[in-house]
Amino acid sequence: MTRDAQIKIASPEQLDSFVDAERERKEHIANAILGTGASVVLCGGEVDKDVLHSLADRGVVVISELDEMDLRNAAEATSSTIIDSIMDASADNLGSFGSFLWERNESTEMVEDIIRIDDCPSPALVTIEVGGDGKEATEEAIRGIHDSLRATSLAMAEKEVLPGGGASHSMIAHHVRTEMESEPGRERIAMEAFARAMETIPAVLAENSGQNPLDKVLKLRSEARIGNCMGIDRDGETTLPEGVWHPKSVISRSLETATETAISMLRIDQVVSARGD
Repeated sequence: MTRDAQIKIASPEQLDSFVDAERERKEHIANAILGTGASVVLCGGEVDKDVLHSLADRGVVVISELDEMDLRNAAEATSSTIIDSIMDASADNLGSFGSFLWERNESTEMVEDIIRIDDCPSPALVTIEVGGDGKEATEEAIRGIHDSLRATSLAMAEKEVLPGGGASHSMIAHHVRTEMESEPGRERIAMEAFARAMETIPAVLAENSGQNPLDKVLKLRSEARIGNCMGIDRDGETTLPEGVWHPKSVISRSLETATETAISMLRIDQVVSARGD
């Protein structure tokens, strides 16, 4: 109902006719919304004050001037449909929720409105509210949650996981060293370097737990020789991995990327050496 227009009124009757037509249009819009049975209306544009008051008097909550992302998230959470024109609204477009709360969050830097839609029967989208002691701590928590959700979704899609705690990397190092024994040339040097690089993961885990990384890596080597897939737990001890799993694609793609990066760096060193720089 927001328009920039110029009209020419020649008589009081024309003015009354214009005002009556505008009022009827607004009532028609409000009745169209009420006819759907909606209790909450989320809108991306501006809502006329008369329409807003008419709906508020009848118990309908209307929130206007929302971002497109907010509308899309609300639609996915409530299983509702986004429509272009309110006149096209019908009961089939409505979603459902258990509770709806519109509150204002006042902080030292800014004031923002928070819309909470809870207890949706079949949400296609949920929100995790994260807080912390500061901006850095909060962002770190968000990154951790995001990585965990992505890893879990990959594992569910692929249906293949590998043991964590450096167990997979330790077994890879053992297998490379076993195959190294059959290599007669200088490839053995590269294979030994690759195996040591694989053992960096359990070594860092042991060091972060306050343990001696060399002792733990040597113990992992001895366990791998007898076929035990062992890793480093949260206390830095060598044990069977329990409750720590990685999607197979995460491990394989990280190894491919790291190997390609190392090869590129070696090629650069060879080019620099050949130029005599």
